[in-house]
Amino acid sequence: MISELHPNRGMGVLVGGALTVWCFVFSAALVWRGVTQPVDLPAVGSHVAATMFFGLGCLFAYWTYSCLTMRYYLDRNGLTIHWGDIRQLIPMDRIQKLVPGRELPNPKITGVSWLGHHVGHGEAGDLGNVLFYATHRSNDELLYVVTEQQAYAISVDDEVRFAEELQGHQQLGQVVSLPQVTERHFVSSLPFWHDPLAQLLALGAVLASAVTLGYVFHQYPGLPESIPFPFASLGFGEKRELLSIPVTGLGLLAVNLVLGFALHAVDRAVGYLLFLAAIGSQITLLAAAIITLN
Repeated sequence: MISELHPNRGMGVLVGGALTVWCFVFSAALVWRGVTQPVDLPAVGSHVAATMFFGLGCLFAYWTYSCLTMRYYLDRNGLTIHWGDIRQLIPMDRIQKLVPGRELPNPKITGVSWLGHHVGHGEAGDLGNVLFYATHRSNDELLYVVTEQQAYAISVDDEVRFAEELQGHQQLGQVVSLPQVTERHFVSSLPFWHDPLAQLLALGAVLASAVTLGYVFHQYPGLPESIPFPFASLGFGEKRELLSIPVTGLGLLAVNLVLGFALHAVDRAVGYLLFLAAIGSQITLLAAAIITLN
């Protein structure tokens, strides 16, 4: 028999949802400000800040979803903690004891942590390093599951009932011997998150795009309405046509990053090539802008 336990997630989801909405609204406001103000270098700052807050909003959205789906499965083989795309497998024969949270001082948690949602590492008294997957608002809502390798902090409504169910499953004996590991699924399992070179190349492409955008926006206010285009069939054109350079760059950046992120999981070399192509395209566009304006 499998027991499925759900911690009290209401407060964590409410706070996480509010942070997510705030980030997206603030990002939209920054985009609107950047679009409505004159084309110059400060406008780039608005767009860059909007991108950062949009990315932060996506993170908060994922963390809030993970809070909403947080649950614990208890059976004769062990305890499984579900949080988003992550699973913590704790074999039944590795569990040594349970420690109520009220018996230990307030933990110091680093990671994803806000009121009603705490996931990450922390220090909890004599237990030392603890892995938190909890929605507690006070120590009374915490229960520590201790193994020789790692201690885990969870939130259960009734710790006595949990202890009785755990003991009952232990008496039944394990059917399958499970490893004590962290499993990652779907997006969180992609090798991109564990490949520093791929991350560096992707970041380089983003920075190169920002440089191109910044250069064009910096030069734009001082340009005459009609400027020569060395690569155009007609010698001159309106200066607003120059904005097609950073716009094209952003489009190429998005395509290369998305394809690189997806194909990196299939073949790392292909992912690297696409990230390098993103950098190369930005350098080419920057060179075109410099040649045009000089």
